[in-house]
Amino acid sequence: MFFREIFEAALHRFRTHPVQTALTLTGLVVGTAAIIIIVALGLTGRTFVMAQIEGVGSHLVWANYRGTVSAGVSRTLDDTMTDVDVKTIASRGDLFSGVTGVVLLRGNVTVQSQVKTLTVIGVMANYGTVRKNMRILKGRFLDEDDIQSRARVCVVNRDLYQRLFGQSDPGDKTIRTLGTTFQVVGEFEEPVDTLGRGDIVPETILVPITAAWSFLPTRQVKTLFAEVRDFSELPAGVRAVEETLKERHRPGSVYEVESMTTVVRLARTISVGLIVVFVLAAAVSVVVGGVGIMNILLASVEQRTREIGVRLSVGARRRDILRQFLIEALLLGAIGSFLGVVVGLVVPFVAGLFIRSVDIRVSPLSAVLAFLFSCAVTVLFGVVPASRAANLNPTEALRYE
Repeated sequence: MFFREIFEAALHRFRTHPVQTALTLTGLVVGTAAIIIIVALGLTGRTFVMAQIEGVGSHLVWANYRGTVSAGVSRTLDDTMTDVDVKTIASRGDLFSGVTGVVLLRGNVTVQSQVKTLTVIGVMANYGTVRKNMRILKGRFLDEDDIQSRARVCVVNRDLYQRLFGQSDPGDKTIRTLGTTFQVVGEFEEPVDTLGRGDIVPETILVPITAAWSFLPTRQVKTLFAEVRDFSELPAGVRAVEETLKERHRPGSVYEVESMTTVVRLARTISVGLIVVFVLAAAVSVVVGGVGIMNILLASVEQRTREIGVRLSVGARRRDILRQFLIEALLLGAIGSFLGVVVGLVVPFVAGLFIRSVDIRVSPLSAVLAFLFSCAVTVLFGVVPASRAANLNPTEALRYE
Protein backbone atom coordinates (compact mmCIF):
# COMPACT_ATOMS: atom_id res chain seq x y z
CA MET A 1 0.00 0.00 0.00
CA PHE A 2 2.84 2.38 0.91
CA PHE A 3 4.56 1.94 -2.46
CA ARG A 4 1.25 2.33 -4.25
CA GLU A 5 0.70 5.69 -2.54
CA ILE A 6 4.18 6.84 -3.54
CA PHE A 7 3.62 5.75 -7.13
CA GLU A 8 0.29 7.58 -7.23
CA ALA A 9 1.99 10.69 -5.80
CA ALA A 10 4.57 10.58 -8.59
CA LEU A 11 1.84 10.17 -11.22
CA HIS A 12 -0.06 13.03 -9.63
CA ARG A 13 3.02 15.16 -10.11
CA PHE A 14 3.04 14.24 -13.80
CA ARG A 15 -0.65 15.12 -14.15
CA THR A 16 -0.51 18.42 -12.32
CA HIS A 17 2.80 19.64 -13.79
CA PRO A 18 3.22 17.79 -17.12
CA VAL A 19 5.32 20.40 -18.91
CA GLN A 20 7.65 20.99 -15.96
CA THR A 21 8.12 17.27 -15.40
CA ALA A 22 8.68 16.55 -19.10
CA LEU A 23 11.30 19.30 -19.39
CA THR A 24 12.98 18.04 -16.23
CA LEU A 25 13.21 14.50 -17.57
CA THR A 26 14.44 15.65 -20.99
CA GLY A 27 17.99 16.08 -19.73
CA LEU A 28 17.88 12.59 -18.24
CA VAL A 29 16.48 11.08 -21.45
CA VAL A 30 19.04 12.84 -23.64
CA GLY A 31 21.95 11.97 -21.34
CA THR A 32 21.03 8.29 -21.07
CA ALA A 33 20.48 8.00 -24.82
CA ALA A 34 23.71 9.88 -25.52
CA ILE A 35 25.74 7.40 -23.47
CA ILE A 36 24.38 4.44 -25.45
CA ILE A 37 24.73 6.19 -28.83
CA ILE A 38 28.29 7.35 -28.10
CA VAL A 39 29.35 3.85 -27.07
CA ALA A 40 27.74 2.53 -30.27
CA LEU A 41 29.62 5.14 -32.32
CA GLY A 42 32.86 4.26 -30.56
CA LEU A 43 32.44 0.53 -31.15
CA THR A 44 31.43 1.11 -34.76
CA GLY A 45 34.39 3.42 -35.34
CA ARG A 46 36.79 0.95 -33.74
CA THR A 47 35.41 -1.87 -35.90
CA PHE A 48 35.86 0.27 -39.01
CA VAL A 49 39.42 1.28 -38.08
CA MET A 50 40.36 -2.30 -37.23
CA ALA A 51 38.97 -3.39 -40.61
CA GLN A 52 41.26 -0.87 -42.28
CA ILE A 53 44.22 -2.16 -40.29
CA GLU A 54 43.20 -5.72 -41.13
CA GLY A 55 43.63 -4.73 -44.77
CA VAL A 56 47.30 -4.15 -44.02
CA GLY A 57 47.37 -7.22 -41.79
CA SER A 58 46.67 -6.97 -38.07
CA HIS A 59 47.85 -10.59 -37.63
CA LEU A 60 50.57 -10.41 -40.25
CA VAL A 61 54.33 -10.42 -39.97
CA TRP A 62 56.12 -9.39 -43.14
CA ALA A 63 59.79 -9.44 -44.06
CA ASN A 64 61.79 -7.68 -46.76
CA TYR A 65 65.42 -8.06 -47.76
CA ARG A 66 67.36 -4.80 -47.39
CA GLY A 67 70.84 -5.86 -48.47
CA THR A 68 74.03 -7.54 -47.29
CA VAL A 69 76.98 -5.65 -45.84
CA SER A 70 80.48 -6.81 -44.99
CA ALA A 71 82.99 -4.13 -43.98
CA GLY A 72 80.43 -1.93 -42.29
CA VAL A 73 78.82 -0.41 -45.36
CA SER A 74 80.04 -2.18 -48.52
CA ARG A 75 77.49 -4.38 -50.28
CA THR A 76 78.36 -7.93 -51.31
CA LEU A 77 76.32 -10.43 -53.30
CA ASP A 78 72.56 -10.36 -52.80
CA ASP A 79 71.17 -12.83 -50.28
CA THR A 80 67.48 -12.47 -51.04
CA MET A 81 64.79 -14.65 -49.50
CA THR A 82 63.68 -17.72 -51.42
CA ASP A 83 60.84 -20.20 -51.50
CA VAL A 84 62.82 -22.40 -49.10
CA ASP A 85 62.57 -19.62 -46.48
CA VAL A 86 58.81 -19.65 -46.97
CA LYS A 87 58.63 -23.42 -46.46
CA THR A 88 60.90 -23.29 -43.40
CA ILE A 89 58.85 -20.63 -41.66
CA ALA A 90 55.61 -22.36 -42.67
CA SER A 91 56.81 -25.47 -40.82
CA ARG A 92 56.14 -23.56 -37.59
CA GLY A 93 52.50 -24.57 -37.67
CA ASP A 94 52.20 -23.99 -33.93
CA LEU A 95 52.80 -20.28 -34.45
CA PHE A 96 51.71 -19.49 -38.01
CA SER A 97 48.44 -20.35 -39.71
CA GLY A 98 49.82 -19.53 -43.15
CA VAL A 99 52.96 -18.26 -44.87
CA THR A 100 53.24 -16.96 -48.41
CA GLY A 101 55.71 -15.06 -50.56
CA VAL A 102 55.50 -12.65 -53.47
CA VAL A 103 57.90 -11.41 -56.12
CA LEU A 104 57.58 -8.14 -57.99
CA LEU A 105 58.19 -7.52 -61.70
CA ARG A 106 57.65 -4.52 -63.97
CA GLY A 107 56.27 -4.71 -67.47
CA ASN A 108 54.28 -2.66 -69.95
CA VAL A 109 50.69 -2.90 -71.10
CA THR A 110 48.68 -0.96 -73.62
CA VAL A 111 45.61 0.63 -72.06
CA GLN A 112 43.27 2.65 -74.29
CA SER A 113 46.05 3.30 -76.84
CA GLN A 114 48.49 4.35 -74.11
CA VAL A 115 51.45 2.36 -72.85
CA LYS A 116 51.29 2.00 -69.06
CA THR A 117 53.77 0.56 -66.61
CA LEU A 118 52.35 -2.72 -65.36
CA THR A 119 53.05 -4.17 -61.94
CA VAL A 120 53.29 -7.95 -62.21
CA ILE A 121 53.15 -9.68 -58.84
CA GLY A 122 54.05 -13.35 -58.64
CA VAL A 123 52.05 -14.96 -55.85
CA MET A 124 51.53 -18.38 -54.32
CA ALA A 125 48.19 -20.17 -54.25
CA ASN A 126 47.60 -19.27 -50.58
CA TYR A 127 48.17 -15.54 -51.12
CA GLY A 128 44.49 -14.70 -50.71
CA THR A 129 44.01 -16.70 -47.51
CA VAL A 130 47.10 -15.22 -45.85
CA ARG A 131 46.82 -11.60 -47.01
CA LYS A 132 43.00 -11.65 -46.76
CA ASN A 133 42.68 -8.18 -48.28
CA MET A 134 41.76 -9.49 -51.71
CA ARG A 135 38.34 -10.22 -53.16
CA ILE A 136 37.62 -12.00 -56.43
CA LEU A 137 34.96 -10.14 -58.41
CA LYS A 138 34.86 -12.31 -61.54
CA GLY A 139 36.31 -15.64 -62.52
CA ARG A 140 38.67 -17.37 -60.10
CA PHE A 141 41.95 -16.96 -58.28
CA LEU A 142 45.17 -18.80 -59.04
CA ASP A 143 45.22 -22.37 -57.73
CA GLU A 144 47.89 -24.94 -56.93
CA ASP A 145 47.71 -26.45 -60.44
CA ASP A 146 48.62 -23.05 -61.91
CA ILE A 147 51.62 -22.86 -59.58
CA GLN A 148 52.83 -26.39 -60.34
CA SER A 149 52.45 -26.05 -64.11
CA ARG A 150 53.89 -22.51 -64.28
CA ALA A 151 50.76 -21.53 -66.14
CA ARG A 152 50.70 -18.25 -68.01
CA VAL A 153 47.48 -17.07 -66.35
CA CYS A 154 46.72 -13.94 -64.39
CA VAL A 155 44.17 -12.21 -62.19
CA VAL A 156 43.68 -8.52 -63.03
CA ASN A 157 43.08 -5.60 -60.68
CA ARG A 158 39.59 -4.13 -61.04
CA ASP A 159 40.69 -0.70 -62.32
CA LEU A 160 42.82 -2.19 -65.06
CA TYR A 161 40.27 -4.90 -65.92
CA GLN A 162 37.46 -2.41 -66.45
CA ARG A 163 39.60 -0.18 -68.65
CA LEU A 164 40.69 -3.14 -70.74
CA PHE A 165 37.59 -5.33 -70.87
CA GLY A 166 34.71 -3.33 -69.41
CA GLN A 167 32.03 -5.42 -67.70
CA SER A 168 32.59 -8.61 -69.73
CA ASP A 169 33.58 -11.93 -68.12
CA PRO A 170 37.20 -13.15 -68.29
CA GLY A 171 36.54 -15.88 -70.87
CA ASP A 172 39.27 -15.76 -73.53
CA LYS A 173 40.70 -12.37 -72.48
CA THR A 174 44.49 -12.04 -72.54
CA ILE A 175 47.16 -9.53 -71.50
CA ARG A 176 50.52 -9.33 -73.22
CA THR A 177 53.49 -8.17 -71.15
CA LEU A 178 57.06 -9.22 -70.34
CA GLY A 179 57.28 -10.62 -73.85
CA THR A 180 54.60 -13.25 -73.26
CA THR A 181 50.83 -13.58 -73.15
CA PHE A 182 48.86 -14.25 -69.96
CA GLN A 183 45.33 -15.57 -70.06
CA VAL A 184 42.97 -13.65 -67.76
CA VAL A 185 41.16 -15.98 -65.37
CA GLY A 186 39.74 -13.47 -62.89
CA GLU A 187 39.23 -9.92 -61.68
CA PHE A 188 40.09 -8.86 -58.12
CA GLU A 189 40.11 -5.82 -55.85
CA GLU A 190 41.48 -4.76 -52.48
CA PRO A 191 38.32 -3.97 -50.47
CA VAL A 192 40.31 -2.09 -47.80
CA ASP A 193 42.88 0.64 -48.33
CA THR A 194 46.32 -0.71 -47.40
CA LEU A 195 47.51 2.67 -46.09
CA GLY A 196 50.43 2.65 -48.53
CA ARG A 197 51.68 -0.72 -47.30
CA GLY A 198 50.47 -2.79 -50.24
CA ASP A 199 51.97 -3.53 -53.65
CA ILE A 200 48.67 -3.19 -55.50
CA VAL A 201 48.37 -0.18 -57.84
CA PRO A 202 45.71 0.51 -60.52
CA GLU A 203 47.78 -1.31 -63.18
CA THR A 204 48.43 -4.63 -61.42
CA ILE A 205 48.10 -8.29 -62.33
CA LEU A 206 48.76 -11.35 -60.17
CA VAL A 207 50.49 -14.32 -61.80
CA PRO A 208 51.74 -17.67 -60.48
CA ILE A 209 55.03 -17.10 -58.66
CA THR A 210 56.58 -19.98 -60.64
CA ALA A 211 55.77 -18.13 -63.87
CA ALA A 212 57.37 -14.98 -62.46
CA TRP A 213 60.50 -16.94 -61.49
CA SER A 214 61.04 -17.80 -65.15
CA PHE A 215 61.97 -14.13 -65.67
CA LEU A 216 64.42 -14.13 -62.73
CA PRO A 217 67.77 -15.85 -62.13
CA THR A 218 66.66 -17.42 -58.82
CA ARG A 219 63.49 -18.50 -57.01
CA GLN A 220 63.62 -15.34 -54.94
CA VAL A 221 60.89 -13.82 -52.78
CA LYS A 222 60.61 -10.05 -52.47
CA THR A 223 58.24 -9.99 -49.49
CA LEU A 224 57.37 -12.81 -47.14
CA PHE A 225 54.04 -12.74 -45.29
CA ALA A 226 53.37 -14.90 -42.23
CA GLU A 227 50.01 -14.89 -40.44
CA VAL A 228 50.16 -15.66 -36.71
CA ARG A 229 47.34 -17.63 -35.16
CA ASP A 230 46.67 -15.06 -32.43
CA PHE A 231 47.35 -11.34 -32.13
CA SER A 232 49.16 -11.86 -28.82
CA GLU A 233 51.70 -14.04 -30.66
CA LEU A 234 52.81 -11.26 -33.01
CA PRO A 235 56.03 -10.47 -31.08
CA ALA A 236 56.92 -14.17 -31.04
CA GLY A 237 56.14 -14.36 -34.76
CA VAL A 238 58.47 -11.44 -35.51
CA ARG A 239 61.28 -13.10 -33.53
CA ALA A 240 60.70 -16.46 -35.24
CA VAL A 241 60.94 -14.92 -38.72
CA GLU A 242 64.03 -12.91 -37.78
CA GLU A 243 65.78 -15.95 -36.30
CA THR A 244 64.92 -18.18 -39.26
CA LEU A 245 66.22 -15.70 -41.81
CA LYS A 246 69.36 -15.08 -39.75
CA GLU A 247 70.10 -18.81 -39.50
CA ARG A 248 69.50 -19.49 -43.18
CA HIS A 249 71.48 -16.60 -44.67
CA ARG A 250 74.98 -15.14 -44.51
CA PRO A 251 76.10 -12.86 -41.68
CA GLY A 252 75.58 -9.23 -42.62
CA SER A 253 72.34 -9.86 -44.49
CA VAL A 254 69.74 -7.33 -43.35
CA TYR A 255 66.05 -8.24 -43.26
CA GLU A 256 63.38 -5.83 -42.17
CA VAL A 257 60.70 -7.74 -40.23
CA GLU A 258 57.63 -5.76 -39.22
CA SER A 259 54.13 -6.18 -37.86
CA MET A 260 51.14 -3.99 -36.99
CA THR A 261 51.44 -4.58 -33.23
CA THR A 262 52.08 -0.97 -32.29
CA VAL A 263 49.48 0.42 -34.70
CA VAL A 264 46.77 -2.00 -33.55
CA ARG A 265 47.41 -1.34 -29.87
CA LEU A 266 47.51 2.40 -30.46
CA ALA A 267 44.24 2.27 -32.40
CA ARG A 268 42.56 0.29 -29.61
CA THR A 269 43.88 2.64 -26.92
CA ILE A 270 42.76 5.73 -28.81
CA SER A 271 39.29 4.30 -29.47
CA VAL A 272 38.81 3.37 -25.80
CA GLY A 273 40.06 6.79 -24.71
CA LEU A 274 37.68 8.59 -27.05
CA ILE A 275 34.74 6.49 -25.89
CA VAL A 276 35.53 7.27 -22.25
CA VAL A 277 35.86 11.02 -22.92
CA PHE A 278 32.60 11.22 -24.88
CA VAL A 279 30.74 9.08 -22.33
CA LEU A 280 31.87 11.45 -19.59
CA ALA A 281 30.61 14.35 -21.69
CA ALA A 282 27.27 12.59 -22.12
CA ALA A 283 27.15 11.92 -18.38
CA VAL A 284 26.98 15.69 -17.86
CA SER A 285 23.50 15.62 -19.42
CA VAL A 286 22.50 12.93 -16.95
CA VAL A 287 23.77 15.07 -14.08
CA VAL A 288 21.78 18.03 -15.46
CA GLY A 289 18.73 15.78 -15.49
CA GLY A 290 19.46 14.82 -11.89
CA VAL A 291 19.62 18.48 -10.90
CA GLY A 292 16.28 19.02 -12.59
CA ILE A 293 14.72 16.19 -10.62
CA MET A 294 16.17 17.65 -7.41
CA ASN A 295 14.55 20.99 -8.24
CA ILE A 296 11.18 19.44 -9.00
CA LEU A 297 11.27 17.45 -5.75
CA LEU A 298 12.26 20.55 -3.76
CA ALA A 299 9.24 22.29 -5.25
CA SER A 300 7.15 19.25 -4.35
CA VAL A 301 8.34 19.42 -0.74
CA GLU A 302 7.41 23.12 -0.64
CA GLN A 303 3.93 22.44 -1.99
CA ARG A 304 3.30 19.41 0.25
CA THR A 305 4.59 20.85 3.50
CA ARG A 306 1.19 20.64 5.24
CA GLU A 307 0.74 17.06 3.97
CA ILE A 308 4.12 16.11 5.41
CA GLY A 309 3.21 17.81 8.72
CA VAL A 310 -0.04 15.84 8.94
CA ARG A 311 1.77 12.57 8.27
CA LEU A 312 4.37 13.30 10.91
CA SER A 313 1.73 14.31 13.46
CA VAL A 314 -0.24 11.08 13.03
CA GLY A 315 2.80 8.88 13.63
CA ALA A 316 4.79 8.70 10.41
CA ARG A 317 8.51 8.35 11.08
CA ARG A 318 11.06 10.64 9.53
CA ARG A 319 12.65 7.71 7.71
CA ASP A 320 9.22 7.00 6.14
CA ILE A 321 9.14 10.53 4.73
CA LEU A 322 12.77 10.18 3.58
CA ARG A 323 12.03 6.89 1.87
CA GLN A 324 8.90 8.29 0.25
CA PHE A 325 10.75 11.08 -1.53
CA LEU A 326 13.73 8.88 -2.44
CA ILE A 327 11.44 6.32 -4.05
CA GLU A 328 9.58 9.11 -5.81
CA ALA A 329 12.92 10.38 -7.16
CA LEU A 330 13.81 6.83 -8.25
CA LEU A 331 10.49 6.45 -10.06
CA LEU A 332 11.01 9.71 -11.92
CA GLY A 333 14.58 8.70 -12.74
CA ALA A 334 13.57 5.21 -13.85
CA ILE A 335 10.98 6.63 -16.25
CA GLY A 336 13.45 9.09 -17.76
CA SER A 337 16.23 6.49 -17.91
CA PHE A 338 13.96 3.93 -19.57
CA LEU A 339 12.89 6.42 -22.22
CA GLY A 340 16.57 7.30 -22.75
CA VAL A 341 17.48 3.64 -23.21
CA VAL A 342 14.70 3.22 -25.77
CA VAL A 343 15.89 6.26 -27.72
CA GLY A 344 19.53 5.16 -27.43
CA LEU A 345 18.76 1.73 -28.89
CA VAL A 346 16.31 2.87 -31.57
CA VAL A 347 18.60 5.53 -33.10
CA PRO A 348 21.44 3.09 -34.02
CA PHE A 349 18.90 0.54 -35.25
CA VAL A 350 17.26 3.09 -37.56
CA ALA A 351 20.66 4.34 -38.70
CA GLY A 352 21.62 0.76 -39.58
CA LEU A 353 18.62 0.50 -41.90
CA PHE A 354 19.90 3.42 -43.99
CA ILE A 355 23.68 2.92 -43.67
CA ARG A 356 24.34 -0.57 -45.01
CA SER A 357 28.03 -0.07 -45.76
CA VAL A 358 29.00 0.19 -42.08
CA ASP A 359 28.37 -2.44 -39.42
CA ILE A 360 26.82 -0.42 -36.58
CA ARG A 361 27.66 -2.04 -33.24
CA VAL A 362 25.43 -1.58 -30.18
CA SER A 363 26.49 -2.70 -26.71
CA PRO A 364 23.61 -4.09 -24.56
CA LEU A 365 25.89 -3.67 -21.55
CA SER A 366 26.12 0.07 -22.22
CA ALA A 367 22.31 0.27 -22.14
CA VAL A 368 22.17 -1.50 -18.78
CA LEU A 369 24.96 0.60 -17.29
CA ALA A 370 23.46 3.84 -18.64
CA PHE A 371 20.10 2.97 -17.08
CA LEU A 372 21.65 2.12 -13.70
CA PHE A 373 23.87 5.21 -13.75
CA SER A 374 20.96 7.52 -14.52
CA CYS A 375 18.83 5.96 -11.79
CA ALA A 376 21.70 6.29 -9.31
CA VAL A 377 22.15 9.97 -10.22
CA THR A 378 18.47 10.72 -9.62
CA VAL A 379 18.50 8.98 -6.25
CA LEU A 380 21.66 10.87 -5.31
CA PHE A 381 20.10 14.22 -6.19
CA GLY A 382 16.88 13.15 -4.47
CA VAL A 383 18.64 12.94 -1.12
CA VAL A 384 18.57 16.72 -0.57
CA PRO A 385 14.81 17.24 -1.00
CA ALA A 386 14.08 13.97 0.81
CA SER A 387 16.22 15.04 3.78
CA ARG A 388 14.55 18.46 3.82
CA ALA A 389 11.12 16.85 3.88
CA ALA A 390 12.08 14.39 6.62
CA ASN A 391 13.53 17.13 8.85
CA LEU A 392 10.50 19.41 8.75
CA ASN A 393 9.11 20.42 12.14
CA PRO A 394 5.56 18.94 12.32
CA THR A 395 4.16 21.96 14.20
CA GLU A 396 5.58 24.49 11.74
CA ALA A 397 4.55 22.30 8.82
CA LEU A 398 0.93 22.24 9.98
CA ARG A 399 0.89 26.06 10.21
CA TYR A 400 2.43 26.40 6.72
CA GLU A 401 0.18 28.14 4.20
